[in-house]
Amino acid sequence: MPKKKLAYLRMAHECARLPLLFMLLGALGACAVPAVPERPAPPAAALNAMDPRAATTRVPAPVAPALRAAAAALLGGAAPADYARGSVRADASGRLQVYVHADAVTPALVAALEQAGLRQTSAVPALDVVQGWVAPRDLDALAHVAGVSAITPPRYAVTR
Repeated sequence: MPKKKLAYLRMAHECARLPLLFMLLGALGACAVPAVPERPAPPAAALNAMDPRAATTRVPAPVAPALRAAAAALLGGAAPADYARGSVRADASGRLQVYVHADAVTPALVAALEQAGLRQTSAVPALDVVQGWVAPRDLDALAHVAGVSAITPPRYAVTR
């Protein structure tokens, strides 16, 4: 047999044994991935802080900057008529129209939002959005309701 063919056969024979070698090494633990050290358990106080039933305060949901600016202006004495048109709108009594985006829209969430100051609500569970009007002073109370992920102005249709 030519030397080239013999060298090829030897290499093929050696390569055929590689899966067996890897299987044996894996069984012996030689190729095992080193274990990741476990993180220490958090203290009990931290666990209580992570439990939504035990938490007394909650990080507020983000409120759109345009809504914050309009709320500040209205609280500062701006006329509600200044916000009759545009991306942020207010009614004659100075309430802002908002979309409250939630993790899931449920009757309990709608009740909590109404208790926090949202009025004339219209829920769209398929989109996880509750639409309504809120007094500028109650905007932060809405942001603290559990299950609220964001508060934005509605997107109004624009004709050309």
